[in-house]
Amino acid sequence: MAEPLNLKRLQHVCWNIENCPISKGCKAEEICQKISSALSKLNYRGPISISAYGNMNYIPPSIKKALFSTGVVLNHVHVNSRGSSLHIFSKLLDWRRHPNPSNLMLISRDESLPYDLSELQSDPHNNVLLAHPPNASESFVASAKTTWLWNSLCKNII
Repeated sequence: MAEPLNLKRLQHVCWNIENCPISKGCKAEEICQKISSALSKLNYRGPISISAYGNMNYIPPSIKKALFSTGVVLNHVHVNSRGSSLHIFSKLLDWRRHPNPSNLMLISRDESLPYDLSELQSDPHNNVLLAHPPNASESFVASAKTTWLWNSLCKNII
């Protein structure tokens, strides 16, 4: 369970849309609300930003349009999933240097990041949350304070 230090804090979501695509049965235009709802259930409130990383050429135009219309920032990475992971890794390092307490939700799977989440959580002012597919390793899932199965979060069965 999460240990909220400051309930009203900045919230940023880094989403590897290639290795955690939108689940069947989930509408793209509902993703922001479902993420926000999951955070609210933990009493995390405050401004939220969501950035999706991946090769946007592989994402159907209707999904891109729906995500963009709800405020998701789409970051085209012109390489494979590994390239998306490196962009997310760079954002994680930037976030770690952020001066204000914040929550970072990572939507990814373990082999996509060359970094241990527990290392990111070494700063007591920040909190790392993880949404992952069912095939994520136990050690990766255990390194975050709060976790969700990505499909469950998408379908709002959390």
